[in-house]
Amino acid sequence: MKWQASAPTNIALIKYMGKIAGAGNVPTNASLSYTLDHLKSFVELEFNEHLVKDCWEPLQQPEANFIPELNQTAQERFIKHLAFIKKHFNFNGYFVIRSANNFPAGCGLASSASSFAALTLCAVQALTELTSSNPLNVTEIADLSRQGSGSSCRSFFSPWALWEKDSVHAINFPYQQLLHMVVVVSKEHKAIGSSEAHRRVATSSLFPGRVERAQQRLQALMQNFKEQNWQAAYQVVWQEFWDMHALFETAAEPFNYLQPGSMAVLDYIQNYWENVKDGPLVTLDAGPNVHLLFRVDQKKIMEEINRVLAKDFLIL
Repeated sequence: MKWQASAPTNIALIKYMGKIAGAGNVPTNASLSYTLDHLKSFVELEFNEHLVKDCWEPLQQPEANFIPELNQTAQERFIKHLAFIKKHFNFNGYFVIRSANNFPAGCGLASSASSFAALTLCAVQALTELTSSNPLNVTEIADLSRQGSGSSCRSFFSPWALWEKDSVHAINFPYQQLLHMVVVVSKEHKAIGSSEAHRRVATSSLFPGRVERAQQRLQALMQNFKEQNWQAAYQVVWQEFWDMHALFETAAEPFNYLQPGSMAVLDYIQNYWENVKDGPLVTLDAGPNVHLLFRVDQKKIMEEINRVLAKDFLIL
């Protein structure tokens, strides 16, 4: 018996960075994200009553052209989350988990968000059927997914998701559809994973006051969106990702994701804004790759920037 599901990743404009200890992936501050429906993870679960344990293997699927090679730690994290969902349904059988993406994993493109959302969706589908349980609603499924990867809970709501403590929901703005491109500076697996980054940032001298700064930017950004003040929104989003990366640099065990290519892209976008007085929102997650978000009426601007950056970088 087999079940399949897919889920998109998302990009936070107000970042989730830092967890409340012992609370089960509850963030220290609220975050606001845009769901990237074209960047997806795919998961297949196969149940066989003769299996003696859960295991993972790559998924071969035409649409999933980036096949991850999960290390032992990553596999165990996936299997642990499936075990958590099985416990929720009081189910004792075992599965083969297969997964893949249509974008690179482990390089700061939030593949854990989409992969854990897809795993949760698939597992809920399979276990609801196998145990003849009542269907869960999307909020309940998102809450289960959050236990495996905090940011995955935002991937269940589109286009905008607001996550505050243990509550996540869709939120409406005038910008209901944006154009997105990510400039892939590096596809290499990052040395410091997001979970470790969450631990280290709490030791930064800049971490006290982080919650207040993030909350102030969240309120400002939501107001900018409501007023359709795109330039002000760009400035808030720019300040926010630099705030997060400054936490990395000033941790007791400092680390850095930015590469020369990252800086080249950021310099280009900043100069573009200065010259044209318009441009994309720009942000980075915990990695070197640069996300650009455009209004629908900025399609020509997007095409121009794409032509320039595609000479040196992979564009997704």
